[in-house]
Amino acid sequence: MKRFAITAFLALAIGAGSLFADHPGGWGVGLQGGWSGGGGGGISVKAPQLPIYWTVNVSSGWLGVSGDYYFIDSPLVGSLGWYLGAGGFVNIIYNTEYSLYRRSYWLGVGAEIPIGLSWLPLDFLEVYIQAVPFVGLGIGGGGLGVWPGVGASLGVRVWF
Repeated sequence: MKRFAITAFLALAIGAGSLFADHPGGWGVGLQGGWSGGGGGGISVKAPQLPIYWTVNVSSGWLGVSGDYYFIDSPLVGSLGWYLGAGGFVNIIYNTEYSLYRRSYWLGVGAEIPIGLSWLPLDFLEVYIQAVPFVGLGIGGGGLGVWPGVGASLGVRVWF
């Protein structure tokens, strides 16, 4: 069993180079639309100095910031690739949906696992679609809650 574990570890370490660096280098800036319990839009930014993909999302009564690290970023076929990562988010929610006379504020924090497809039709243009399973902890509106879910987004980034 030890030999198998050591062999598997060495094979993974040697082959790890093929798992990284499918996205172009430099700055990546784009727009995305998505759903995570409600529709919204956002701005996506990837700075060359940081290995984190940042997104700021806004919708009616909701503002969220997330940061994701892609630990697998690999080509599939031609200019189509896939990625898998891990990240976190912070959301601030202002909600009057439950009552016309009671306003509530929520602060949510959580962890997410983005998995997606990335297509580069041109060297500087990326189109992506992703599913983002998450679990969050929210406080506010008179309570504390844990919520699991799956968000999704479609976006485009320009790399320069």
